[in-house]
Amino acid sequence: MARYAIYFAPERDTPLWAFGCRILGRDPETGEDLEPFVPEGISAEDWQRHTASARRYGFHATLKAPFRLADGRTEDGLRKALSDFGAEQAPFTVAPPALRLHGTYAALLLSEPSPEVQALGASCVSTFDDFRAALSPQERAKRLHDDLTQAQRQNLDRWGYPYVFNAFTFHMTLGGPLPEDVAETVCASLERQYEASGARHALAFRSVALYREPEGGGPLTLIARAPLSGKPPEADDL
Repeated sequence: MARYAIYFAPERDTPLWAFGCRILGRDPETGEDLEPFVPEGISAEDWQRHTASARRYGFHATLKAPFRLADGRTEDGLRKALSDFGAEQAPFTVAPPALRLHGTYAALLLSEPSPEVQALGASCVSTFDDFRAALSPQERAKRLHDDLTQAQRQNLDRWGYPYVFNAFTFHMTLGGPLPEDVAETVCASLERQYEASGARHALAFRSVALYREPEGGGPLTLIARAPLSGKPPEADDL
């Protein structure tokens, strides 16, 4: 059975989208394989290996982690719900993300806290949960790690994913896990490429994206974008 995920994906015409797709070596919207940028301090073969998982999922930040559809739910219904959701959410902009290590992964993270991003993530988790089938024992075991807190374990059982609400950290993965002896060098090289690409700009949240993983696994593809077209709170209060 196919799986679906709701992600933030930079708009297609932005330098950030081009940067992220080139680092990973794949454009999930077109399905095109790209010649990847190989950072300093690591071989092309090792970089290919350390980006394999992120490349399969495509450049993104998770808002609602991959899930199978619940009985009675359809892709068309999910697309419609996503469109309706976008129409209720106001677009917003945050400070340029910073490229740094996120655990053992190279990633783009928010450079300062954003209540708007946290609220968008929380809304996606709760709004679309009726579309999510319960985790199978195998799926639960895959997401159950020894280092999860009690609250994260509760999130896993209630929402199908540990890192939601207060445990949510917005990040766009660029590669990893990275060996400790090369991680800093790789990140420094990626940082220079980030600057040179022109991608370091304020991050605009203009849409949310629906990704699909084919039945049996394989690369996820971006199948729909839903514009954020709601009014900001200030406009509603006028």
